Amino acid sequence: MLSDKDKPDERQFVSLRKGGVIRTINLPEARGKRCLETLGWLVTLAQDGEMNLLHPFTRVQINLPHVTTFNDYHFRSLYIRTSFIHKAVLSSRPEESKDYVLVVLHGDIGHLGFWRPGDKSWTDVEVPILGFRDIIFHEGLLYAVKGHGMVFGFDVLGPYPTQPWFGLGIPDIRFVSAKQLFIVESAGVVLMVHQDASLPDFGDDDPFGPDNKERSSVDYPTCRFQVFEFASGTKEWVEIMSLGDNALFLGENASISVDASRFSGIKANCIYYTDNFRSFYQREGVNTGIYSLEDGSKSPCYEEESFNLICPPLWVSPSSF
Repeated sequence: MLSDKDKPDERQFVSLRKGGVIRTINLPEARGKRCLETLGWLVTLAQDGEMNLLHPFTRVQINLPHVTTFNDYHFRSLYIRTSFIHKAVLSSRPEESKDYVLVVLHGDIGHLGFWRPGDKSWTDVEVPILGFRDIIFHEGLLYAVKGHGMVFGFDVLGPYPTQPWFGLGIPDIRFVSAKQLFIVESAGVVLMVHQDASLPDFGDDDPFGPDNKERSSVDYPTCRFQVFEFASGTKEWVEIMSLGDNALFLGENASISVDASRFSGIKANCIYYTDNFRSFYQREGVNTGIYSLEDGSKSPCYEEESFNLICPPLWVSPSSF
């Protein structure tokens, strides 16, 4: 899903399966809102703090508690959309089950909060651990990863969230500059993806500064990836060099793994990524592409640039009623 363009009530979707065909749909419910994706749904956050679950293709909406019902809410309204909600994951699709949980990663130090249908406010996962970077559901547990790669498992589907175990930090990280960690289920196992981005030093001649509008003339940051597989028996991470037939989709969405052999137009053993380094520079949602684990090469997945600080491009896994 591309960022807002000239018509803010419309959103464009680029279909990888159909060779980049663009579908434009009327979606005024997403106008001016931060959007995060999970299981084909969008979690939307408005400037006034209103939150909803929105299905982009049917336009069905489910009301969520207001952002001020989070225990740690203290943000100025100016920064609500860009800085408060970082990731959102559903335990199951709302159209398939009424018994689902929505978990969000929020706040400036990585809190976890959850909501069940009927709740009037967000509930904290009350653990003495903060600083989480990404979350997924896997085999009935919520997995949450900290900045150095330590992973924790929580049972948030029961009445009281529990912390059954934790893993070890990632070994042998080769890149030490700006980084982002992702956690994703692929072919039944849990993977950790480390993304590195290095910006060139332009000195006083900053092409991202307010006086320079020629953004397209500047190279993207250098992006590199490492992938680790979690061994549940030893609770250790082992680096892997190939995804096989699978492809990963990482960004403002709940991380997705796809069997590329089942879908035309998707490249196997590749990582499809969207911008996650907005805080390091003033470009908005530019860094989007395809990274090959086989040879480390990068290629564009969409030829045009898509700018928006509030809602940069994100991957959407199609679902319908």
